[in-house]
Formats: sequence, structure tokens, C-alpha cells
Amino acid sequence: MLELGFDGRSLSGEDLLMTLDDADRKRFDRRMDEARLAGLPWQLRFHLHPEVDAELDMGGHAVSMALRSGEVWVFRTDQATELTLEPSVYLEKGRLRPRAAKQVVLSGRAMEYATRIRWSLAKAQDTAIAVRDLVTEDAEPTH
Repeated sequence: MLELGFDGRSLSGEDLLMTLDDADRKRFDRRMDEARLAGLPWQLRFHLHPEVDAELDMGGHAVSMALRSGEVWVFRTDQATELTLEPSVYLEKGRLRPRAAKQVVLSGRAMEYATRIRWSLAKAQDTAIAVRDLVTEDAEPTH
């Protein structure tokens, strides 16, 4: 589920990992027994553009992302979810090699038939509504 704030300055998400029927529940129970009831590992990955400057913040409970426009966005998740930044790549049209990038990784362990993962992305401060961080080469300069 995704929910965009009315002003476009926040996005909340909820991912649900769940068993759908008895066969799924039996499979889950078998895997839990194999894991000695330690839970089944999961990960959600959010890949970032190479020009986003991302760093862990708030004691590892958030990721601050600075854009070229000067905007700063903050990605958060609930306390039970591990939040890390890891290397990634960006495949760009017209380039022979991938560009280095980062990804936000949420991870945890499913302990029940349904596991809810909540996260949010929000602007850290107010900025103009029409701020853009990309300039086209053929754009006319404004005076």
C-alpha cells in the first residue's frame, strides 16, 4: 500500500508478507522449525539514483537523502526493522558501464503468518513547490 501526502511532501508505504492458505502456513511452519523458531529472513530494497547523496542518520534509524536541488528527504521505518545503506548500481541509457549508486535496505525476520513492514519518505524541510534538480542541455537560461 502507498499513500502520498496531499501536498506531495510525504509518501508512506506498507508491505505485507503473509501466508494465503493452509499449504502456505504448513510451509511456513516447516521453515520456522528448520530455523529453530528464529524467524524467516526478509529484505526490502529501495535503489537510489547515483546523484542522490544518502547517509544513515538518527543513530541508524533513518536515511537522509540530499538532492542536487538542495532538497533533503528522510526515509524512516519502524524500530523493529533493520535499516542499512548498501552499494548498488544504476543502468543508464547510453553508458557502457553501470554507475555506482546506493540502496536503502530494510531487513528483519518473519515470526508470524503475517508480517507488516511500514516505511515513510518525507521532506526534511519546506522548499518551493516547483524546485527541480535536473536541467536539460537545451534549456534557455532565465534572467
